[in-house]
Amino acid sequence: MRFLKDNALEARAVELAQEPAVVAAKANLRDTLAQSGLATDDATAAEMPSYVDGLALAVAGDVANLGRTSIAWDDQPDRRWGLDNPDVIYRSATIDEHGSYVISGTRHSSQNIYFQVLDAYPGDGALGKPTGFLAGDDLRTAADGTFTLTLSGEPGRPGENHITLGKGSKRLIVRDTLSDWSTETPAELQLTRIGGPGVAVPADPAAEVARRLSLQGKFWADYTNQLLKALPVNSVVPPTATQGGLSGQVGAFGRFDLATDEALLLTVDPADAPYFGIQLGNSWFTSMNYWDHQSSLNRSQTMTNPDGSVTFVVSQRDPTVCNWLDPTGHSRGLIFLRWQDLPTDVVPGPVTAQVVSADNLDKALADIPKINHGGRQAQLAQRKASLHRRPAAWHP
Repeated sequence: MRFLKDNALEARAVELAQEPAVVAAKANLRDTLAQSGLATDDATAAEMPSYVDGLALAVAGDVANLGRTSIAWDDQPDRRWGLDNPDVIYRSATIDEHGSYVISGTRHSSQNIYFQVLDAYPGDGALGKPTGFLAGDDLRTAADGTFTLTLSGEPGRPGENHITLGKGSKRLIVRDTLSDWSTETPAELQLTRIGGPGVAVPADPAAEVARRLSLQGKFWADYTNQLLKALPVNSVVPPTATQGGLSGQVGAFGRFDLATDEALLLTVDPADAPYFGIQLGNSWFTSMNYWDHQSSLNRSQTMTNPDGSVTFVVSQRDPTVCNWLDPTGHSRGLIFLRWQDLPTDVVPGPVTAQVVSADNLDKALADIPKINHGGRQAQLAQRKASLHRRPAAWHP
């Protein structure tokens, strides 16, 4: 699949990913990951080569964009990393803390948009600390949805959209959250540098891609190993403010380890969050295939229980409920829930988890909204059609 509008940048990324230094770094990373202990089921082991190739393309795209002062499309389906959220359009640019920039844009209709500045490229040895932030709720737009946003080391003028770049600012990340894939559209954005130094272009771009690929591949493997060791099996930890991700987001991690005749039932408090979503992830810390499978759901895609809670079912076999999370052949994996734009004094209730055998599943799901085969096929067809609405071409 491809999810990138800039053909020149895409061509340069592909070219860099094929350089001998990068090919060697990919081979070394595959060896490292093979010894990491993360490939705990056949599906995860089978995904490792494509994960490495995708991470190399992601890094190559970022290096290719250095010095261009443009916002690039990130986390495409063939280059996923960092437990990408299927509900989010990610874009990014590398900036200089001493530079001055203007983003010109049109807001459109995403659930929300978030501009976040970090002091590191996530995974390049660290997650990165926030050095600047602006959410769409605070973004002033004209009647037609257009806006300008300035970024610099100086404070902004009263009434203008502005992010003051803190010490070490290096990475601009833009997230458009799409709560309704079938109707919402991400913002149009154009980044311009209007002052200060530009970002230096490395003398040997291929060597820089190889360096970053090795560093990030090891970082995410170590991060996931530590996370898996800390998480209880077939359970979800209490929701807390996300650390190292999106500012102002509440998240909750869990993990599953299920036999083919078992299901994990998760009952969740949406907490009336403007955005609420759940997804499954693999041990390479990426989303699972969400274009052919229902491996993620958000509040616009789910059916609620009479008390307002939502029950999800993780299982290899289709349990004929609306809120099935398909692990795409994985017997083990991650679970991550996100709540966005909650009031600061609201914390969602704990997630209840229950493992149920196939013999007892019908009884356990007696009060859960059901779906038949035709309904499931329509659900998946709508999912794919909605993804094709996104602002760059999707090709299966």
